[in-house]
Amino acid sequence: MAYNKFKRLEQLRDELGILDIMKSWVHNVPTLSTISIFLEEALQGAEQEALTTEKAKSEYIVVPILKELKRKNPQSFSTFSGFEFNVDKELKLTGYCDFMLSAETHRAEISAPIFCLIEAKDGEIDKGYAQCGAEMYAAHLYNERKGRPQKVMYGCVTNAFSWCFLKLENKNLYIDTNYVPLTFAEPHRVLAVLQWVLDKALANE
Repeated sequence: MAYNKFKRLEQLRDELGILDIMKSWVHNVPTLSTISIFLEEALQGAEQEALTTEKAKSEYIVVPILKELKRKNPQSFSTFSGFEFNVDKELKLTGYCDFMLSAETHRAEISAPIFCLIEAKDGEIDKGYAQCGAEMYAAHLYNERKGRPQKVMYGCVTNAFSWCFLKLENKNLYIDTNYVPLTFAEPHRVLAVLQWVLDKALANE
């Protein structure tokens, strides 16, 4: 069973014992006042494109945002896109992940996953909750089995213009009810939250 077969939160509860909690948990995020010229130009270019498919939104918006995060944290993490992440066949935690951030840099394979990001199907954020939760739980198990337990696992579901942040702690999946908006001219809030989450993940908080 691939991660994208997890379509309902009930599947997480019934098959993995994960309880979903709709609750605002992203608070006191430091503001971000500037972005690089590289991201500014990328989003200006994206505004001229036909962003009608997941692939287009990924290439023109999501990837430039992750590249900007990488520019700000060059030695903090590695990004994996479309990576096969088979963790537990019996629990049906296998398949490909849209994006995954690993706490180690310059690696060819995922070694210490800390953040999972998936693109919402048909642009509907809630359709991605279960898949993201399954990937986050797989990452949690992977870290535990490698002797590198992570107290909290973080994730995000996005349709490029709305970003919903999630965290998995003690088999509770907290889904922030306040989506973070992104516009071509104002990607600052999303980047600020991504930086805030990255700092917590790296600190194992």
